[in-house]
Amino acid sequence: MSRQNLLLLIAMTICAAFLLAANQQTRPDGWNVLSVYGYWFVRISIEATLFFAFFLLVGLIPALNRRKVAVLCLAGLASYLPFVLSVTAMDIVLGLPELGSTAGTAWGPDPRVGAFLLELGYLLDNHAFLCGLLSLPLLAETRMIVSIGKHTNVAQEALETTSEELADGGALTENLQGQTSFFESLSPPFTGTLLRAEAQEHYVKLVGTAETRMILYRFSDILRELPPSLGMQVHRSHWIANEAIRKVIRKGNNTRIETQDGMQIPVSRRYVSRVTGWAEQNSEKTGSNDRASTA
Repeated sequence: MSRQNLLLLIAMTICAAFLLAANQQTRPDGWNVLSVYGYWFVRISIEATLFFAFFLLVGLIPALNRRKVAVLCLAGLASYLPFVLSVTAMDIVLGLPELGSTAGTAWGPDPRVGAFLLELGYLLDNHAFLCGLLSLPLLAETRMIVSIGKHTNVAQEALETTSEELADGGALTENLQGQTSFFESLSPPFTGTLLRAEAQEHYVKLVGTAETRMILYRFSDILRELPPSLGMQVHRSHWIANEAIRKVIRKGNNTRIETQDGMQIPVSRRYVSRVTGWAEQNSEKTGSNDRASTA
């Protein structure tokens, strides 16, 4: 999740808590205004935290990681019972009478069970409304990427370019970016040339010549969809375009790639031979050592 949307979620949570506190008609005995606002802030914060935690957990399920609406609905359902238990426990500790006041009219062999079931119904609309409210910025984020399958033919046509386009590395890069399903399914479209991609938990950071963007996507899926001729994976969390490499730096067992914009990308031991092989081949082709050096 982007920092902007995270701050928006926090702001919405605080606003919801303050609105509920402001509309509470009566205060428990001995409570002042600050106590009421503090109570609702803690209560709504617990609810929002549980919802967001289950959103991240449900999003890890492979069958659901591209169905954001389904993930949000399941997160709301999964977080409901922990939320009710938490609020009920907090109310009991604070001596609030809601749960106890329903015990006399509860059904079942144990009045406390019936009282808790009434509490479940009492808090349902509150939970549903807050989860819906917090879902808005999550739904507004960059939509999850569709599968490459339906665009296979388009990607194949992009690879069958003329010899003049193949000789021009920049033209090939722009063509591939405009035609592969990965770039076509981004909304809004990714502009410029992709220079590198970096995995950050459930998100991938795309860095290009014209923009930098965070998308909710599996890094392994991006690696499968990017053409091998465009660049290479150099680390479990890093992919870099060939044209973005300035030089390869080796110091003992440590290998790094310096990019054209001055960034240094670590190279895993698993990919050292691939990177150094590319550097040697490139040096032979250009007749210079600008892109490969040993420190």
